[in-house]
Amino acid sequence: MNWFSNILQDLRGLFSAKPPLKTFLVSELPDILEPNTVYVIGEEGYKWCAALLCPCGCNKMLQMNLLTGHPRWHLTEHWNGTVTLHPSVWRKKECCSHFYLRRGRIIWVNYS
Repeated sequence: MNWFSNILQDLRGLFSAKPPLKTFLVSELPDILEPNTVYVIGEEGYKWCAALLCPCGCNKMLQMNLLTGHPRWHLTEHWNGTVTLHPSVWRKKECCSHFYLRRGRIIWVNYS
């Protein structure tokens, strides 16, 4: 039944007004990050970090560790080139953004 849920999520994303974030697999983090882009850093099948600019617009670089350790995120790559990171990403200072990255889309955590 999980495959059916994945297909529904993919179809829902096709009709979203905002396109998913672009994903690039790179061996080194670029000096300048592009907005609306997730960089997965690694080589030879090993991935050790994911990075993106904070989606709130503050332009701070966020880096999520994919290696064993703490804190650690898990990366799922999807057939359509998008990625999912879990758990959520939460900046605990400055802009305090808290969001999920699911299939290349930012899902904000709402505290209302």
